[in-house]
Amino acid sequence: MRFQAAKEHLEKIGLSASSWTNISIAAEALERNITVERRENSRFLYLADGSGKKFRWFAGNNNLNSRLAVRIAKHKQAASALLRAYGAPALENAAFTPDEADRAWEWASSFEASVLKPTNGRQGENVHVGIRTREEFIQAFTSIASETNSDVLVEEFSQGSEHRCLVVKNKFIAATRRRPASVLGDGTLSIRELIDKKNDDRGRIHKQIKLDTMELRELSRLGYSPDSIPKDGERVYLRATTNIHTGGDAIDATDDVTPEEIARIEETARKIPGAAVIGMDVLLPRAEGDHDLRVIELNLSPMISMHHFPWEGAPRDAAGAVLDAMFPGSGAAKSVSTK
Repeated sequence: MRFQAAKEHLEKIGLSASSWTNISIAAEALERNITVERRENSRFLYLADGSGKKFRWFAGNNNLNSRLAVRIAKHKQAASALLRAYGAPALENAAFTPDEADRAWEWASSFEASVLKPTNGRQGENVHVGIRTREEFIQAFTSIASETNSDVLVEEFSQGSEHRCLVVKNKFIAATRRRPASVLGDGTLSIRELIDKKNDDRGRIHKQIKLDTMELRELSRLGYSPDSIPKDGERVYLRATTNIHTGGDAIDATDDVTPEEIARIEETARKIPGAAVIGMDVLLPRAEGDHDLRVIELNLSPMISMHHFPWEGAPRDAAGAVLDAMFPGSGAAKSVSTK
C-alpha cells in the first residue's frame, strides 16, 4: 500500500513516521514522482520536483501559507476581529490576562453562554464550553490560567454542529464533522465496558477514549457514572469538546455541506491574505435552534489525515489537493494504483 511505502520512506530518510498527516503528504508526493527529503537537524519534509519548485511540510505546517497569514491565525482574537471587519460570520471573542477573571466576566456576562480556552491552546485541551454562571466562569478561567500559563480567550457560545473544513487556495475540499468522545449503548454493557470495547481498535488516527477528570465531570453532568448501562442505540458523550486528540470521532460530512455554505466558507478564506491551506472550524446549523454558519477559528497547520481516515464515511483526497497547489499538473504523474 502507498501509505506503508511512504511510512517506510520517511523512516529511511530519518524523519518521524508517527504523523499520518505527514505520511499522507509523502504518499501523494512519491506517487507523483516528487522527491521527499529531509535536511540536517530539520523535522520538515522537503518536497521538490524537477523544475526547481520546493516546499516544506510538517504536520500541516507549510510554506504555502505566508508568514502574515500564520501570524493572523495564531492570534485567534485578531483573526476573528479581522474576519468580522470584512463581514465574515466569525464569533465575537476577546483575550484576557490570567489576573483579569472579573473583567472577563463583565465582558462576557451579556452572553447567554460562553466558551473559554487558552489563547495558545492545542488539540482541544482546557476548553470549557457552555459556561453560564459567574461561578462556573471564574472556576474555568482560573483553571485555564493556572494550568496553561496562558492568556484566556473568551468567546460567545453559538449553537451548531462543529465541522472542520479544509480549504486549499480558496477552494473547499472536504468537511469533517467532529463528534465528541462518546459511546453507543447496547442495553447490556456499562459505559466503562463500552469505552474498553471501542478502544480495542481506534484505527490510524483516532485516540483512546479516557475516563479522566473532564470525562467524569461530563458524565456526572449528564446524570451518568462509568458503571451506568445506556439503552440500546443511546449515544453517551464524555466530552463537550469535539477534538480528535481528546477521543473524538472524525465523521466525513463533505457531501452534507450545502452549496451556499461552501460559498460562504470560500468567501471567508479569501479574507485572510496569504492563507493557502486552511483548516477552518465552523459551526453549521443542523438541528432545531442552531444559529447560522459561524466561524470558530482558523488553523493553518491542519490535520489533513482526518479527511483520509474518517471513523465513519468516505475518505477524501486532502493530500492530493495540497500537492495540486504546490505542484500544479503533477497529478498526471500518479501511478494507476491509489490505494
